[in-house]
Amino acid sequence: MRRTHGGMISFEHDGVHHLLMIGGAGSKPAVQLPHYKYIQLSNERWRTNEHSMYNLSSRKWNNPSIIGQCISPASAFIIEKINNTRAVLFGGTETDDDAKNTVTNNIYILEISVSTVFWQCIKKPEAIDQWPVGRYYHAGAIIITGSDCPMLVISGGADKNNDTLDDCWIFNITQHSWIKLDVPHSASKRHGHSLSVFLMSPHCVWIITVGGCVDKRGTLVTNPNIVMITELGQCISHTHQ
Repeated sequence: MRRTHGGMISFEHDGVHHLLMIGGAGSKPAVQLPHYKYIQLSNERWRTNEHSMYNLSSRKWNNPSIIGQCISPASAFIIEKINNTRAVLFGGTETDDDAKNTVTNNIYILEISVSTVFWQCIKKPEAIDQWPVGRYYHAGAIIITGSDCPMLVISGGADKNNDTLDDCWIFNITQHSWIKLDVPHSASKRHGHSLSVFLMSPHCVWIITVGGCVDKRGTLVTNPNIVMITELGQCISHTHQ
């Protein structure tokens, strides 16, 4: 299925590199594969949770089996690789079997092989307040420190009312807990942007955000906010406690 606003990660298996594409929205699928779901939207586009895997050596596509709590047809989420067999996915717009759209704040942990993707869904517990609101068109990246405690950092995005969000969070993938970061508004208030992290030391991380829009009208970020660098210190230490 031809589609946009899905997610893609790369991984290696037995010396062969693969690309895994998940979800997205696009034109009506020529073939609806039995493992996946395809929902028609009100704008005549279709949203899917289809998985497509590309072998870079053989240059052939295949469609892996899915096990567990797989995401519904979704788009505009983020997916980041934790290591060569695991990935984390957050947020996006999901469409259920009744064609109802929901901007979510669910976390999914994926275990990946060349033939199978196992899904685990982590939803916000009712007793927990420290959890980001649902969003789409946000940005994210993985922070890996020497303590073997991977973390997902996210920023911005748009909420269910299409308003641009102004926040930045870190998710401890081991403890399944969020911490909200105190960063400049010019770095976090944007959607449709890019985000990268650079580990300077186990307790010093630079987050770099580039581009994006600042409001629902699609006003582009302008100088001096094209690139913002934020140095993290105490928050990284706190997530390890």
